Amino acid sequence: MAEIAAQALPAAGDGGSARLHTILRFAGGTTGAFVVSEAMGWYPTFLGPLLAGVLLANLPKAPPFKLGVFLVLVQAAGAYSAYILTSLLHETPIVLFGCIGLILLLCFANLARGRGFLPLLLVLIAFATVPIVTMMSPEQAGGLAKAFTRGMMIAVAAVWLAHAAWPKLLPPQPQAAQAALDSPLALAITGVAIVLPIMLIYLLYGLTDALPVLITTVVLVINFDPKRSALQGMAMMLGNFIGGLFAFMAYALLDVAPSLLSLTLITFLVASVFAVRVARGGPGAAVAVITFNQAMVLFSLSLAPGGSSGGLWITRLVQFGIACTFAVGMMSLLFPRLQSLEARK
Repeated sequence: MAEIAAQALPAAGDGGSARLHTILRFAGGTTGAFVVSEAMGWYPTFLGPLLAGVLLANLPKAPPFKLGVFLVLVQAAGAYSAYILTSLLHETPIVLFGCIGLILLLCFANLARGRGFLPLLLVLIAFATVPIVTMMSPEQAGGLAKAFTRGMMIAVAAVWLAHAAWPKLLPPQPQAAQAALDSPLALAITGVAIVLPIMLIYLLYGLTDALPVLITTVVLVINFDPKRSALQGMAMMLGNFIGGLFAFMAYALLDVAPSLLSLTLITFLVASVFAVRVARGGPGAAVAVITFNQAMVLFSLSLAPGGSSGGLWITRLVQFGIACTFAVGMMSLLFPRLQSLEARK
């Protein structure tokens, strides 16, 4: 841990202290969300730390009380709306997926225009996952909507506590404009062309690991930078493998001395590694968040009852790899062509 902190500190003084606080906030907040979820048995336990990581990486400071409540309400509304829509239209799947496709298109288009990043991300995640689980396991669907709401509540509480424990903030950094802002429709169509087919494949083949793969795919798509498509695409695909390795090593270490304290220390160490890169900002921070999410999802699934099989771990890693490769390939090939067509109009 001392080595990680030393690498993160650019120099002694307030700047280095703020950088260290940023690292500790990310590591401490995500660890707290994960350990509490595991201790309470709130499955899927990766939702809390995943959402906490997204908030800590994208919010420059602690969210005000009203914003925290608003994010919880948005997550609840998105999850339960997806559940109700699927319950009403499950007998007419063509109409159902037409509605889902339209919702995804509107969300991606507004994201490309720079509108309401976090609320739209939460709605995207809900409509990309809840319908599949509702159709494959109707008895679990209501519980999943509740789990999404609870996960956001845990995430918001973890963010508040992390900012209270480590309050120093880095100076605001100017953010480069995204190339996708010039072609919102192209990005929206590309996003739907990625997420919807993956949803249909999971539904048609009855695959049960749809939730983590689809969440990761949505996060990957919205963080894709068309200007750096080839380089960032390779980094994201490599991040999928690295995240899986971290999850495997974390589970192996925990298996040596299984306890809540060991789980806390191991999770904090893993999160700290990625927090160093997140604190530096820039395009690499988004890849670091995606890789961290992959590690936490696979670690969480390994800790679930019956989830520690080596074969299951490899199967999950392969599924993530295929989805990541498909998403990156579609973004690299389809988006430039749609962007050119849009520019000609």
